[in-house]
Amino acid sequence: MSASSTAILLFSRTASAEAKVKSFGAGQRGNSRIARGLIERTKATLAKTGLPVFRSCETNQVEGNFGQRLTNAMAQVYAEGFERVLVVGNDCPSVLPSHLRAAAQMLEQGQNVLGPDRRGGVWLIGLQRTDFIAGELINLSWETPGLYADMTAMFPEAIDFASLGDLNSLEDLRQNWFYLRRQLAELFDLLLISEATFATPVVQTERVAVSRRLGRAPPV
Repeated sequence: MSASSTAILLFSRTASAEAKVKSFGAGQRGNSRIARGLIERTKATLAKTGLPVFRSCETNQVEGNFGQRLTNAMAQVYAEGFERVLVVGNDCPSVLPSHLRAAAQMLEQGQNVLGPDRRGGVWLIGLQRTDFIAGELINLSWETPGLYADMTAMFPEAIDFASLGDLNSLEDLRQNWFYLRRQLAELFDLLLISEATFATPVVQTERVAVSRRLGRAPPV
């Protein structure tokens, strides 16, 4: 696989902007820390792929709705000379470098790739330059549960990649508690924002065990 022909676009808000639209139950400063932790983990994951990575956030995006901002960011990466682009966000902590390398390999073989999330959206978009039509992509139902259906209708030959979950709320933290306390150990105190929120006998047992390991990085 030629790394120079495929790039990754990290399309996300900054941590402060993310905290304004997503509530993790930790207050503005706590929400910002959680968002920053997710962003930094995503950046570290992308760096391990060995592929060129571009970052697009509100500080370097054009004005417009989500579809306009995303398609413009993708067009800028293609304009750098890349033939294939993988787009990911910052809110999918279970994504691994191996996921992205496998998706890049599929792209190199001439296949488009879609990674469905568990809400009807997508956490991953992989498109060939020849299949990138900004005028059509702009009008998809971005940020809705109908996005995946829209994208599969537009790209019926696209390969379905791994289905992964994203994080948008306190409920998402609750549902992903056991996974997150390993992946975001540096935010352990904030992931324990409300003992009552996560208080079940099982969680309490885990909480004691994890507390003894604070300060040690979790295995990757």
